[in-house]
Amino acid sequence: MTNIRRRVLVATAAATTAILLTACSSSGGFQDTGGAGDATSANLRLLVNVTPVLTKQFYEDLVKPYTDAHPGITVTIEAPTAADVSATLQQQLAAGSPPDLVSGSLGRDTVPQLAALPEEQWVKDAPYAEQSRVGGVMWQAGSGNQVQSLVFYNKAAFTKAGLTAPPKSLDDLTAALVKLKGAGYVPTQTAGEWVTGAQVQMMANSNVLGATPDWFVKRNTKAVTFAGSPWSKVLETYHGWVKQGLTPKDAMGLKYQDAMDQFLAGKSATFIMGGWFVPSADEAKKDVGVFPMPTLDGNPAPVAGNPSIPWSVTKSSKNQAAALDLLKFLVTDKDAVTKELKAEGNFRKGFEYDATPLNKEVGAIVEQAPATVVASNGQGDNSAPTGFNDELNKLVQGLYLDQKPADVLKSIDGWYSSNAK
Repeated sequence: MTNIRRRVLVATAAATTAILLTACSSSGGFQDTGGAGDATSANLRLLVNVTPVLTKQFYEDLVKPYTDAHPGITVTIEAPTAADVSATLQQQLAAGSPPDLVSGSLGRDTVPQLAALPEEQWVKDAPYAEQSRVGGVMWQAGSGNQVQSLVFYNKAAFTKAGLTAPPKSLDDLTAALVKLKGAGYVPTQTAGEWVTGAQVQMMANSNVLGATPDWFVKRNTKAVTFAGSPWSKVLETYHGWVKQGLTPKDAMGLKYQDAMDQFLAGKSATFIMGGWFVPSADEAKKDVGVFPMPTLDGNPAPVAGNPSIPWSVTKSSKNQAAALDLLKFLVTDKDAVTKELKAEGNFRKGFEYDATPLNKEVGAIVEQAPATVVASNGQGDNSAPTGFNDELNKLVQGLYLDQKPADVLKSIDGWYSSNAK
């Protein structure tokens, strides 16, 4: 295999709102509100997002070179004990036992609980650090660019169904799923847990954020609504899949791992997921392809991306100096960053690793896209309130219980208006 270097163009959404952060200086410099501590001696707790690929062992191996070089530093890796990293962080803060570093999806309203990162070039160069700004300060720095809104497909299934090219519009995708059902496959794989809502967001990324990159800024100021935007067509499309039996009948009883297993076993034809799925597909050694999420009009859209393994320092940490030094290592050290990128098949300019054919296909999608927008629930000022992902997921799953798209949209608009700040 050859080395590749992939470039992700990050479209920075213009932020029209600002949140004033308490206990942060106007310059946005690093604050030791909780206690700077000793950078050479600390017991650091890391709250991280654990997945089938990003295991606790992965994180332990990731920080080992740092702890080997800094004998006064020990690191404990902690997995979420609640629904996700964000919910677990809130529990730990309420209990007065905060982690020092946290990595995962965190909402804009969590920022007052985090330390502002320093206005230094190594922070600004980290993927999505600039996009993380809230009230002018950076609070999160990623290791790489994680591509979302991808459709992985079973090449044998497409051949059997007579599909010779990837669909370009959502209507074309629906028609393809009907053919795949006729060929004897579960047309598109999904699951319960977080998967349902995440897949619908990946459908919306290209069709909502592609046209309006600062959509969450506009929603936060009530300039747009879910019901009055392309979200409506996305929900109607997905609901149509449910009604036509194009998703698994037992979808809500499946876990994420079950969904992966079903797809990789060749029982289902497509799987909407992010680039982090590439290593699992490669390990299974299946003939899997990938294409970008189709759009409403069939035209190419910006590819959606998020920071991969983003890190933040908690404001109440008593070891901020040591935590910041470890964070710097995690987003700048060549070996550490490359390990992080390769684990999930992510990308970062200037970092190379041996890429698999499927990973190269994702890289080609990135390079051919007109630009990249911040995916899912946004970033920084251009982001949704904490809890949005869980609420949307719950409401989308209601489509399997005969809820109507219009009711789901009305409910999410109501929730959003009550929680936006």
